[in-house]
Amino acid sequence: MMRRRFALGATATLAGLALVAGCGSSGQETATALSVDAQAKAKELVGPYEGRPGAFPITERLGSPVPPGTRIAYIDNGNALVSLIFRLMQPAAKELGVDLYAVRAGTSASGVQAAFSTVVQQRPDAVINTAIDPALWDNQRKQLIAEGIPVVSLGTVAPASSGLVQPNGAAAFERQGRLQAAWLVANNDKSVEAVLYEHNELAYAAAVKKGFESELDKLCPDCTARVVQIPITEVGNKAPERIVSDLQAHPDTRAVVFQSSAAATGLPAKLKVAGLKDVQIVGANPLPTNLQYLKDKQGTVELGADLNTLAWTAIDTAARLIVGQKLQPNVVKGDALVHQFLRPEDITFDPTRGFSAYPDVAERFKILWKR
Repeated sequence: MMRRRFALGATATLAGLALVAGCGSSGQETATALSVDAQAKAKELVGPYEGRPGAFPITERLGSPVPPGTRIAYIDNGNALVSLIFRLMQPAAKELGVDLYAVRAGTSASGVQAAFSTVVQQRPDAVINTAIDPALWDNQRKQLIAEGIPVVSLGTVAPASSGLVQPNGAAAFERQGRLQAAWLVANNDKSVEAVLYEHNELAYAAAVKKGFESELDKLCPDCTARVVQIPITEVGNKAPERIVSDLQAHPDTRAVVFQSSAAATGLPAKLKVAGLKDVQIVGANPLPTNLQYLKDKQGTVELGADLNTLAWTAIDTAARLIVGQKLQPNVVKGDALVHQFLRPEDITFDPTRGFSAYPDVAERFKILWKR
């Protein structure tokens, strides 16, 4: 069984809160050689995502046009990723001929509830949410569903009974965790001591953790993995200092894995000042800043998520729900997110424009929408 060590770092000194679970490990043991079979299985898992993206998520045509005057509300809590998705959706909404508008929400529970209450009163034709935990707006969710207003929820992992449609739900995020774990095994000859930095404020954190731990346990029982919380409020400011302190307190850590690479903003400079070298950085869902780091060889690999295609998929999903069309199985399952591993040599595009596995996404949806 893989030896896991969990660090609860949100409110106390990381160095003093390392808890050992399972068999335990001092972190000072000599790394063991990985089996040929384990590496072969890991490479088989990551291979389809190296040098090329996963399959385009939508293949079925939109059966009928959306009615004139269709309005779709989007909840924007100001998080960088949430706001980015809204910007990426705008060309899709324009192409489809719908009015996409944002309702601002703060990061507090009361702010989120107020924003969703506003949406309930506005009665749009559909609602799109990104990564705001449905538990925070459960009453409003029930009201929207009762009113027959479809809700597309990106990056959440609510049960099917919630009535939410989650194109990139638990299945996609468990896959992210599995792929990150498999990459470590496929690209190392010996067992690795890793740390997964996560944000438990984001609804999909548990799914990434589950996929990562289960796959690493399966492929490398001698590998260790700590899980450290990075408060979402520290992303973009204090997160690098917290990460450096954690790595200094755990000098045997050889691989840093991110639930979301946004937490790595500003990290390369801090690592350099601290003299921390030879640490593999395995990111996911990179923002333009993270892609620039990778291009400059300040990161090891990023599991790119094609947010542009996801944004178009969200608008497409809302449209199909509005016209009453059956959704594709991958959308219902929550596995409609396009992934691709990116290395420094893969950043041949302008990082400021973000990662797009399918640059022709607009043309593809025009065909699907018969426009």
